[in-house]
Amino acid sequence: MATTTAQSPLLASSVMQRDVVTLLESDTIQDAVDKLTENHVSAIPIVTVDGQLVGVLTVSDLLRLVQDAEQSLEDRMTIYENCFWLTELIRDQLGNDEVTTAMSGSPVTARPNDPLQRVAKLMLDHHVHHIPITDADEHLVGIISSFDFVRLATNAV
Repeated sequence: MATTTAQSPLLASSVMQRDVVTLLESDTIQDAVDKLTENHVSAIPIVTVDGQLVGVLTVSDLLRLVQDAEQSLEDRMTIYENCFWLTELIRDQLGNDEVTTAMSGSPVTARPNDPLQRVAKLMLDHHVHHIPITDADEHLVGIISSFDFVRLATNAV
């Protein structure tokens, strides 16, 4: 992992994950559940066929879709603890729907040359754990997660 000096702050490009798991707008919720579980990720950027970012689908987005509005916190904790049951519920209720029906559109993004401090502030200000990194044409080039900041802090110690 890169280190920082007083003269040059770390940039998004030095920490971002370049090999990003993505979904196309036409992919289904079933495809999303499969990719989330196979790749052990909690968020997947949604892109057009030419790689332009259009949204992000998170596990939280899927949970919101299947939760009953009157469910208690205790019931929600049961859902989190029983991931197999939740996966089956999502597949049964939403599996054939396109990911665009569940994704968060217009995601907060950063550029590869943005300082990491800006990326961290975006995460805090917008209450998100993932920031897609895009080029000037909004094509996805990477992603930074809150876990990447933990890894960076751990390596700096």
